Amino acid sequence: MSAFLRFFAVTLVGLALDLALALALHRLAGAPLWLAASAGFVVAAGANYVLHQRWSFGHAHSRLSARRAGAYLAASLLTLAVRAGIVALLARLTGGGAALAILIAGAGGSFAVNYALSRWVVFAPRPAGREAA
Repeated sequence: MSAFLRFFAVTLVGLALDLALALALHRLAGAPLWLAASAGFVVAAGANYVLHQRWSFGHAHSRLSARRAGAYLAASLLTLAVRAGIVALLARLTGGGAALAILIAGAGGSFAVNYALSRWVVFAPRPAGREAA
């Protein structure tokens, strides 16, 4: 299975966690949609980092590292900004109706940013002997 397909599979699992938490926070706790979307994203991003490192882009010698975790955090913050911007804009344009559709649109828009940063920055292969712990 290619790295893209593994990334996509992990992202789908993360998305399910993300959307379930966001909808619960919005509908059950009354959190604003942008805040609920952000919280769901943060929780899913933590789970996704571990799964991407171990499976999506990992190798037999791969291990979790502080450098990659920091890079993934930075990439996730940029991805979150894209997601939150899309959600806020669509919520404003629609008056907040269709929360699930808005959350899915935000997730879709941020997917490309997340994949590009993960594939070519965070989990880019390093020369032998240069794997940071």
